[in-house]
Amino acid sequence: MALPLGFSPVGLATFVLLTFVICTTVNTFAMEAAVLFVPAFLFVYPEVVPAFPNVPLQAAIGLALFVELFGYSSSVSAYWFRGQVDLDTVKAILAVSVPVAVLGRAMSYLAPPALLKMLFGGMLLVLSAILFETHREGSSIPDWLIHPRFARIVPDRDDGPERTDGGVTVARFDWFDRTIAGIGGAMAGLVGIAIGELSQTLLTVRKRVPIRLSTGTSAFVLHGTIVAALTTNLVLLQYGPSWLSGHDFTVPFGFGLVAGLTCLVGGQTGAFLNSRIPEERTLQAMTVVYSLVGSFTILRILFLG
Repeated sequence: MALPLGFSPVGLATFVLLTFVICTTVNTFAMEAAVLFVPAFLFVYPEVVPAFPNVPLQAAIGLALFVELFGYSSSVSAYWFRGQVDLDTVKAILAVSVPVAVLGRAMSYLAPPALLKMLFGGMLLVLSAILFETHREGSSIPDWLIHPRFARIVPDRDDGPERTDGGVTVARFDWFDRTIAGIGGAMAGLVGIAIGELSQTLLTVRKRVPIRLSTGTSAFVLHGTIVAALTTNLVLLQYGPSWLSGHDFTVPFGFGLVAGLTCLVGGQTGAFLNSRIPEERTLQAMTVVYSLVGSFTILRILFLG
């Protein structure tokens, strides 16, 4: 029996289950959906769901941004009601990440797909190394970025910390923090990842914000940045010139809608799990996911093209 979009009953069940697992995972650890969805859309869904089309990289990124809108709308609301969001920090990061993400999304169509995939995988490996070093040195959230080996390039912590609504003090954002926000915004625009991971790492490692507050805050930052990148993507696809907007491919938004509705449930589940998983396990899981996906992406490019 054929269902809409060419799904079979088994294919639809497989699609929904896989989407739910991925969405729950990324929302539990405040990752961009693209960390797992982009590789899944490129390599996994076409193999296990017969109705799902083979898509190029830009279409996979666009679809991941679309799906992320649903999942993080759901999880951010859950984090908000649990008091896990610091709005002052959100505003400080979004002021930098949003305009940079818009520019990065527009420029992404001019970059070779292989380069974008290398950026995708490389950034995940860098973040994995930072989190691993954090855990290895014996503290769940030490100030890794002000280790003596980085003293020359990383500014000292501000002496006048601000109190967040969660009762936690966070040093005021300086030029280094804004640079990190800009890098995250650029990567979010280019390949759909990094602003959530970089925000999470910045807050937990450099600012020493408790993991649950940093996760909710990072999820909010991620959501705002991704909405800006997604809007730019949709505008370019509809109105942009062919040389800039990638009109040579189609983003399968029908499949994205099914995935998005599934992610409304996955987002709530992820936020629920985050509030119950020990901080140490959260950091370990993030390290493993970043390193595996990053390595897989780079090795595939190097050996399979």
